[in-house]
Amino acid sequence: MTRTNHAAVLMRDLAMRVIDISASGCLIESRRRVEVGTVGRLRLKFGSDECADDVEVVRCERVEDARSLFHVGVRFLWTTPREVGSIRHAVIHHANDLDTARTVWVM
Repeated sequence: MTRTNHAAVLMRDLAMRVIDISASGCLIESRRRVEVGTVGRLRLKFGSDECADDVEVVRCERVEDARSLFHVGVRFLWTTPREVGSIRHAVIHHANDLDTARTVWVM
């Protein structure tokens, strides 16, 4: 086996539900624990707009009285500009929609 200087990336898709979102991060619900410090790419839809941003897990707490349910707090990383296609852009662009549909996003 030869050693190379290439970076390796391990990817895993996890189905999650957004509970709350802001311009700096979001709270998501997951059936799996996610380690604090984990960096990943979050993809979601705002209406018909698909968007994505790089995120870092800043907390992960088990939901009381739920055997395998976790609340995961993530912050958006500024690895790309806030532009069309980013979650950060979509949150600001859809701020009025989020305010009127706030009950959908709050625990």
